[in-house]
Amino acid sequence: MHDFQFLRESIAYLHGVDRARVRLRRFSNQKERTIVNNTRFARPLRSNAEGRSMSQINRSPKTYDVCVIGSGAGGGMAAKILTEGGLNVVMLEAGPQIYPEKDYKMLMWPYDLPHRGAGIGGRASENFSEFLAPNGAWQIDGEPYTSAEGANFQWFRSRIVGGRTNHWGRIALRFAPVDFQSKTRDGLGDDWPITYDDLAPYYDKVESYIGVFGTKENVSSAPDGVFLPPPKPRCTEILIKKACDKLNVTCIPARLAILTKAHNGRLPCHYCGQCSRGCTTASNFSSSQVLLPPAMATGKLTLLTGVMAREIVVGKDGKAEAVSYIDKATRTEKRVYAKAIVVAASACESARLLLNSKSVLFPDGLGNSTGNVG
Repeated sequence: MHDFQFLRESIAYLHGVDRARVRLRRFSNQKERTIVNNTRFARPLRSNAEGRSMSQINRSPKTYDVCVIGSGAGGGMAAKILTEGGLNVVMLEAGPQIYPEKDYKMLMWPYDLPHRGAGIGGRASENFSEFLAPNGAWQIDGEPYTSAEGANFQWFRSRIVGGRTNHWGRIALRFAPVDFQSKTRDGLGDDWPITYDDLAPYYDKVESYIGVFGTKENVSSAPDGVFLPPPKPRCTEILIKKACDKLNVTCIPARLAILTKAHNGRLPCHYCGQCSRGCTTASNFSSSQVLLPPAMATGKLTLLTGVMAREIVVGKDGKAEAVSYIDKATRTEKRVYAKAIVVAASACESARLLLNSKSVLFPDGLGNSTGNVG
């Protein structure tokens, strides 16, 4: 009896089903066969990736038009444009949902934070002064690593809805025409396959939607755009401008994605603190407050949080057809199918995902025929 119980549990594990759904019965020839949901399995079904049992991977009940991996600047904009165009989109986000009124630290003092923002054992004290301590609250405990051992590379992993758009500095500059032609200008690297003129209309659209303040100065290295008026200069800024003018040094107002007047239903900035701490009035740009709400309002965006993209799955034709991910809450592997997949999980994470997506057709990972990914 004990052997039968062990066998039953083993079969349930291999096929990813509840033990109660596994029935063993003895045939007249004394050979045991397994029946799971009235289907006989001679051996476990295997995936074409690493031998994982396909029955252990829960498949999404529908095939979406697009699967977007990541909810930051790129992923958020893709979701907004695609859903407003009528497509059904599923978005995978490794972190949790964020609630500005609860999670943002814009009005917190250092003494309001655990360990005054220095982290457990003072781990973050070298990265943040006390003035910047609330910024340190973006650090997420439990991340396995952020940089190689012995390296000094300070960054936020930011596995939250909206990613690093929640706490970036809001500096919003355009690339200049010369930035697209490094080979022509300097003889180094390669020229881009597109020019500034190709991209300029899209800069216009983004600035018009998210709101960027600045002034038109006709500076070749910083092309003009569609700007809101900048805030009035402070005393120190007036002094710096006068000194720069004497030295013939160009000094212009910054171009920041911050509202100086009401714009597209959002309130203007009231100058209460640092943008990097988050803004409860959505007066600066973040994907979580500016891009995802209108996408959700279409009813065509399914947002899955707490899910870690593991692998992009390709079909027999070599085209991407699904994303395999880990549900962090249940630690189960699941798979969502889509006609197209947008990889927008940040530079480092996107490279990891492409390299992890190995198959018979792509043994070195996706998009890595030259070996340059990552």
